[in-house]
Formats: sequence, C-alpha cells, structure tokens
Amino acid sequence: MPRFRYLAADSRGQRVRGDLSALNDVDLDLRLRRGGLTLIRARPATGGGLWRPRHASRRDLISFCFHMQQIARANAPLLEGLKELIDSTENSRFRDLLTLVADDLEGGKLLSEALAAHPQVFDHVFVALVRAAEKSDRMEALFARLESRLKQQEELHAEFTRLLIYPSLASVAVLAAAGVLLFYLTPKLAMLVHSLHLPMPATTRALVGASELARDHLPWLMSLLLLAGAGLAFALRRSAALAERLDGVLLVLPTVGTALRKHILARVTGLLALLLQSGVGLLDALRACAESADNRVIQRKLRAAGQLISAGGGVSDSLGRQGLFPPLVLRMVHSGESNGALAEALENVAWFFERDSRETLTRALKLLEPALAALLGLLLALLLLAVFLPVYQIIGELPL
Repeated sequence: MPRFRYLAADSRGQRVRGDLSALNDVDLDLRLRRGGLTLIRARPATGGGLWRPRHASRRDLISFCFHMQQIARANAPLLEGLKELIDSTENSRFRDLLTLVADDLEGGKLLSEALAAHPQVFDHVFVALVRAAEKSDRMEALFARLESRLKQQEELHAEFTRLLIYPSLASVAVLAAAGVLLFYLTPKLAMLVHSLHLPMPATTRALVGASELARDHLPWLMSLLLLAGAGLAFALRRSAALAERLDGVLLVLPTVGTALRKHILARVTGLLALLLQSGVGLLDALRACAESADNRVIQRKLRAAGQLISAGGGVSDSLGRQGLFPPLVLRMVHSGESNGALAEALENVAWFFERDSRETLTRALKLLEPALAALLGLLLALLLLAVFLPVYQIIGELPL
C-alpha cells in the first residue's frame, strides 16, 4: 500500500503534517477524517531519508498502554476510546499508525489482529499478550503490566543516559585536544624549530611525525573506514550467518559482552514470565520471546530449547543444554517448574539478571571516567613536554 505525505488541519484549525498509508487520495481523506483531521493537500511519499522519525517512542507506548487500561477499566467502547487517543497524540507517525489500527477495528478485526499488522511498533510479545487478554477478558490487568514494564525500561534507559554524560563529554574533550594538538599546534611548533635551525628533541620529533601522518593519511583512512563500515553493513544484511557470528562476538566482549548478555536474558525471562502469567502457553511464549531477543545467538538457543521442550524435555534441562543460564539460575527455574510456580521463578531470574547487568555497566562506566581523565592528562603532558623542550633550547641559545 503506497504512503502519502499530507498537510491537514485538526478541529482547532492547527496544521498537522505527516505521512500515512492509503490506497489513493480519497482513501487518505477518509482515514484522516476518522482521526479528526481535514486533508488540505497530499503527495506520494518518496524514499524516507536517513533521519526519518520513528513510528513510536517508548513514551508513546506507555501513553498507549495507560489509555487502553483506562478504556478497559471504564468498560468504554474500544473504538471510541482509541479515536480519543488519536486526537491527543502528538507524534504524527504514531497517530497515523493508530488511525490504521482504528480502521482495522472498524472493519471487524480484533485488537490483536490490528496491532499485529504493525510489527515495527508492536512486537510478537505485545501481540501475544493482547491476544491472551482478549481470550481471558483481562485487558485492564494486561495493559497495567505492560505499562509498568515499559516504565521500568524507560527508567533504566534514563539512568544509563545519565551515567554516559561524563564519559561522553570526556571523550569529546580528548578528541578535541588531540585534534588541536595534531593539526594546529604541532605544525606551528615544527615551523618554529626548523626556522631556528635547532636540533629537535625526541618527544617533539615523535609528535611532529604523528601530526604529519595524521594530516597526510587521515582522510584516506577515514574514507576506508567508511567504505568498510558500509560493506560490513551490506554483508550483515545479506548474510544471516555473518550477522549471527557478529552477535556472538558481541557476547564475548569483556565487560560489555557480559552486561549485554545479562540484559538480554533479563528482558527475555521477564517477558516470558509476563506471558505465562497472562495465560499464554509455554511454547508460544518461548517462541515470542525468542523473536523479541535482539541477538541471533540467543534467538537460536531459545528456539532450540523450545524444540527440546516440545519433544517432552523439562524447561530447566532444555535451557541448561543451551548454556544460556548459570547453575544457580537453572536451580531456580527447576524449583519453580517442580512447584508449579515457573512464572514467579522467571520473574526472580529477570530481577537477578537485570541487577547484575546494571551493576556491571555502572562499574565499567565508573572505571571509564578516570581512564578518560588520565588519557586527557597524558595528552596535555605530551603537549607541554613537546612544546617546552624546544623553548628551553631556544632560551639556552640566547647570549647572556
């Protein structure tokens, strides 16, 4: 279905820009009118561009879950409540997506079927949870749990963003100091020393050599790095085996790989517990969680564990064969499986992994701060040494 970029006006007369999928101009006008907008003009969308905005942020999804929870609590008609949410949504792409969802609901589809048509926003886990809630008539509890989990993810993201502020600023300072040193100060210093016909100290010679190397070859090196990056991205998109191998390399990186592995497992086990608590079958839940894992190695191992479980194996034994979990976690899963409290055991496992991943990353970032400060101090010390040694030589050559 083609997409159109449009200019429309809302009920207050304010202009709204966006893009929306529609069969033609007439269908676009009808879809916008259902969302409370009046079409002014439209044209077919071309490309999308590098900086194309996302369909929905995490905050949009939190607002969606909260609104759906209130609709279920008030026993209000779903379609009318969704249209009210469309009118109050600021993100134009998310508003257009919700308009398509409302159109599907008006056409007789279930909410889970309407959401499943947009996997770029509502993943397999989200759709599976909504489908299970529709069968058990527990929409309010479901969206309350989803809202809580999304808020936890938002708080964790905000915390890591705050921790990255100082290392990012320190990295920028180090790069700026290195750039000024190599491309501006060192050439001036070399010209001064050569003009006075003085012998150049070893430190100054090394700095001048590094500056000449950077000025002569850095553009070519940057071009080669960009070409290599583009080639790697193309190869990863075409080769699933290469992409899985790269995901495996990321998992074995020191500190970062450990934290990434624990974070993915925390997300998978937390979602698996949520699916089981919502009434989704174990195999379907495991399949949905495997699809939501952002690492192909972990995806493959989760699918393999699902196959072992479908063949009659136990949950803890099947997961243990894949080498994903340490023995302590497997004992927790086995205890929950034996006592009929598998969802609660998986919740504890998720908390265990989330805490460990957070502590690992926080510790690494705390160690990175003094390392960057030491690197910046080393660059400044090198600069002072390389500059002042020739200056001392010049002073020594002056007649007294």
